[in-house]
Amino acid sequence: MDMKLKGLLFAILFGFSALVANAQLSEYDANAPLGFGANTTGGAGGTSVTVSTLSELQSALKSSEKKEIYIKGAIQLTSMLRVDRQSNKTLYGLPGSSLYSNERTNASNTGILYFKNCSNIIIRNVTFKSAGAYDCDGNDNLCFENCQNMWVDHCDFQDGVDGNFDCKKQSDNICVSWCKFHYLKAPMSGGSGGASDHRFTNLWGSDDKYTDDRGKLRTTFVCCWWGEGCKERMPRVRYGQVHIVNCLWNSSVTNYCVAAGQEAQVYVEKSAFIGVKNPITDYDNSNQSGGVMVDCYTQNISGSTSVRYCTFNPSNAYANNWKKIDANQVLTVLTGCNGAGATLNVEEGKGVVGSACGGGSHGGGDQDPIKNDPVITKTGSGPSKQTIELGESIVNFGYTWSYADDVEVNGLPSGINVNIDRSSKKVSISGTPTEFGVFNYTIQTVGAENNAQKSGCITVTKNGFTGNASLIICDENAQIQDSVILGNAITPFCFAFSNCQSIEIQGLPNGIETNISNDTLFVSGTPTEIGNYSWNAKTVGGISETTITGQINVINDPTSTKDISHESIFVQNVIDDRLNIWIANETDVKIEIITLTGQVEESIEHTSGDISVDCSNLNKGVYIVRITTSDNVIAKKMVKR
Repeated sequence: MDMKLKGLLFAILFGFSALVANAQLSEYDANAPLGFGANTTGGAGGTSVTVSTLSELQSALKSSEKKEIYIKGAIQLTSMLRVDRQSNKTLYGLPGSSLYSNERTNASNTGILYFKNCSNIIIRNVTFKSAGAYDCDGNDNLCFENCQNMWVDHCDFQDGVDGNFDCKKQSDNICVSWCKFHYLKAPMSGGSGGASDHRFTNLWGSDDKYTDDRGKLRTTFVCCWWGEGCKERMPRVRYGQVHIVNCLWNSSVTNYCVAAGQEAQVYVEKSAFIGVKNPITDYDNSNQSGGVMVDCYTQNISGSTSVRYCTFNPSNAYANNWKKIDANQVLTVLTGCNGAGATLNVEEGKGVVGSACGGGSHGGGDQDPIKNDPVITKTGSGPSKQTIELGESIVNFGYTWSYADDVEVNGLPSGINVNIDRSSKKVSISGTPTEFGVFNYTIQTVGAENNAQKSGCITVTKNGFTGNASLIICDENAQIQDSVILGNAITPFCFAFSNCQSIEIQGLPNGIETNISNDTLFVSGTPTEIGNYSWNAKTVGGISETTITGQINVINDPTSTKDISHESIFVQNVIDDRLNIWIANETDVKIEIITLTGQVEESIEHTSGDISVDCSNLNKGVYIVRITTSDNVIAKKMVKR
C-alpha cells in the first residue's frame, strides 16, 4: 500500500481529534504507526470502554469485539495478564494511569501483559511499572509472541523483572514509537539465571535455534529513548530486520546498546548515542548478522559501532520518507515534555487530544546545534582483517564516514588500491598486494574536533610465512660465551624464532639439553666433559636462514678446593659492581676472585657476616670466588654481566 494512502486511511479511522492532536505534538510526531507497522489500525471505530480494575481490563482485552480501552488510575497485577488470539484493540493510558506489579522473586507471578497469537493491536500512553530487574527466569513488562501488525506508542517502561518489552516467535510488522525504557530501582542479584544485574531491556527473538523467525520480527523503532539504568539489549535482535531511527541512548551503565544476534540485520539511522559503550555489537555465532549506523550523533562513546556488512536498507522495504530529527537534536526533542514516554494527553472516548505539556513542538531550532563527532562505518563483504598468499587479491571492502570533510588511510601494503569518493563520503579498498608481511592499517577522519578512527590488518604470506626467518636471544644478558667448571650447570639461555618451521643447534657439549616450546628453544644443563665447544643455532624451513653462534668453555676447577658447596656461605652474582657474600660462622676469612685460568684478580681478608666486594675493575665474565676459612677452602661461581 502507498505510504500516503496509509496515512489517509489512518487519519480517517482516528477521526478529526487525531488531526487536532497532531498540531499539539512534536512536529516530528506522526501520531500514526510508521515503517513495518504502518498498516496497524487497532480498535479504531469500535466501542469505547474505561477500565479501572484488573477484572475490567481482562474482560475488555479478551472481548471478541473491536474496542478502544481506556485505563484509568493504577491497576495492580499479581501475575501476568495473558491475552491470546485477540485482534482489533487499542489500549490507551489516561494521564496518571499505570499498570504495575510488585512481584519480583516468584518468577511465575512476575510480568504485566503478554500477547500471544494476536494481531492489529495498539498500545498508547501506557505506563508499565514492575518491581525491578532480577534474573530469576521471570517475565517482562510487555511481551509479544506470534503477533502481527502491532503498534506500541508513547509508553513508559520501568523496572522490568526479566525485560521491559520483548518480542519473539514469528511476531512481525511491528512499530515501536516514542517509548521510554529505564530503571528506577536497583537490580537484585542471586537469581537462578545467574546475572547479578539483569537490566536487559528488549530482546527481539528468544532463541538462536528458533529458525522460524527467519523473515519475521520486522520492526521499526521510531523516537525511542533508552535512559538511565538500561544495561544491555536496547534491543538485542535475532533474525529480524530492524530499523531504528531518531532514537536516543544515554544510560551511564551500558555494557552495549544494540546487539545484532543470529542472522539479524539492524539499520540505525539519525540516532544519538551519548556516554555509552558499544553502540552496536556482535552477538551472532553464525557470523551472518549485520549492523550499521547511518548519520548518527555520538558523544563520549567507546567500543563497537558496526557489525560486518548490513544488507538491510529500510528504504527498500517501505517509504522511509517521514520527517526526521537531525541526529544532533534527538536528545533535545526526545527529552522534552512532549517527547518519549507517556507524554500524551488522552481523553476518554476521544483518544489522543494533545501532549501532556499542553502542546508545542520541540524541534530545537532556536538552539545552537550540537557539533557531531565523526562516525566511520565498515562496508563491503570483505573483512577488515584478511590473510592471503602473495599474488592473491584481497576481498574488496570499504568504509563510509559522516560529520567530517575527509579521511586518510595509512598502512596498507603496496599494490592495494584506495579510492576515496569525497562527494559520497565512501572509501573503496581493493587490489593485489605486491609485498608480504603484516600490515596494520588505519582509516581516520580529518579536520574534526574529535576525529574517528578504525583499524584493520592485512596479512600477506609468502610460502606461508609473513617475513624472513627471525632468531632472537630471549635475554640480552644471556651468556652465549660461557665458561663453567666441570660439574657446574651453564647459565640457561633461549632463542625465540619466527617465520620458519623450526630451529636446530649443533656443537653443544654432552650433558646439555634442549627443548622447543611455543616457538622458543631452551638450552640448559650440566656439561659432562671438558673442552671448548663452539655451537651454532640456525632456523630451518623459512624463506631465509638466520644463524647465531656461541661458545661454552668447560674447565677443571683451577682452585684445588676441598669442597664446591657449603650451606653456611652465600655468594651472589655481581650487582651494581658489588659482590655480596654472607658467612654464617664467626671466623676470619680470606676472599679471592680468580679467573678461569687461575689468575687472582682480587684478594681481601674479612671477618664473618656481610661482606661487599668492589668489582668495578673486573671485566665482564665468569669468575671463581675462593673463600678460605680456618678449616676449609670453598669455591663458588660468580658472573659479572
